[in-house]
Amino acid sequence: MIEFSPEQERAIDSILQWYGSAIRGGKKEFYLAGYAGVGKSTVCAEAISRIKNLYGITNVPTAAYTGKAAYVLRKKGNANAQTIHSMIYTHYEDPKTGETEWLVNETGPAAAADLIVLDECSMIDAKMAEDLRSFGKPLLIMGDPGQLPPVNGIGAFHHEPDVFLQEIHRQCWDSPIIELATMARKGMALPIGYSKGDVKVMRLTNETSELLHNPDTQVICGLNRVRWSVTQLMRNRLGYNGVWPQIGERILCCKNNREKGLYNGGMGVLRKLEIRDPTMQWHDAYDISPFDYDKENYKIRIEAEIEGTPHHKLVADPTLFKQHFDSGASKKNPKSKIPNEFDWGYVLTCHKAQGSSFNHVTLIDDSDSFRESKFKWLYTGITRSETGLTILVK
Repeated sequence: MIEFSPEQERAIDSILQWYGSAIRGGKKEFYLAGYAGVGKSTVCAEAISRIKNLYGITNVPTAAYTGKAAYVLRKKGNANAQTIHSMIYTHYEDPKTGETEWLVNETGPAAAADLIVLDECSMIDAKMAEDLRSFGKPLLIMGDPGQLPPVNGIGAFHHEPDVFLQEIHRQCWDSPIIELATMARKGMALPIGYSKGDVKVMRLTNETSELLHNPDTQVICGLNRVRWSVTQLMRNRLGYNGVWPQIGERILCCKNNREKGLYNGGMGVLRKLEIRDPTMQWHDAYDISPFDYDKENYKIRIEAEIEGTPHHKLVADPTLFKQHFDSGASKKNPKSKIPNEFDWGYVLTCHKAQGSSFNHVTLIDDSDSFRESKFKWLYTGITRSETGLTILVK
């Protein structure tokens, strides 16, 4: 049985009192904030359990901004966790123009909920927050104000928290990851030479850059130009070359596709790649030169295992692969209806990794490139690691 600290018990009581008020017409939102290691998820789970027992409710869905974050929640035991997108929107295609858009689903999962729990709220922008509020349901929101805001703008729920947990959970007291994350959050320089267990801080040199090639780590950096460069170095080291991923390479899903069970941030292994030329014929990708084609006239088709699940004949947009070779000049056609997007998954930007977690992370410290967000970037990158972490300081 979990023993809660006095601070955590007060937080649980506050959530219970808030919910009782919310269903009687009181304020509909409760923001539970806290930095890494304070036990936000544990407190939230206990509060929900007590609310269910006290008020007899059963429908309490949990949602996260990214598909990867929802997947992580499911792995941790929250079997029904889903993306906010799938919870509140539905797909609509105009029968006359063929254009598609996502509309608020007034009869979807959110409409039937007794209470909605939102995780990783730092990534929720103003428009999505407005659509969530339109259902009129109590919202229990969890967030870490130390993390990066959305790429465009600031997190819509980053107002004054109702409860701010500050005490590090006893199980985390001795965690070197939490120690470094706390230093970053406080704006302290990370100590070069730090080494505790499987957590290290080193300078990035020709010698230490060899650590990027560890097959058991996930490399994270800050800038796309660094990601493109390091990805191709890693591919060459593994014996891969050319402009397309090859069988056995690590790939990343970059767009949710609920119908196919794909989610943004899902990692996988390529099993086959085909290209459709302007004559609508499919070819093995390694028999042709795709850059000879007009970019509007060809598509790629992927077979892969994403998070261990086989997927076949996934038509995908080729833009993200091409950006590695033209410094990001390639842009997706805004009218494109291609349902899937993939990229190499050897290296992720910190923004792309947000909401995800990995057993071991190798973090290329690009934090100086983010100016006023430097320490939020570093804190976010550090907290993507579950057990092992190597930080390479540039």
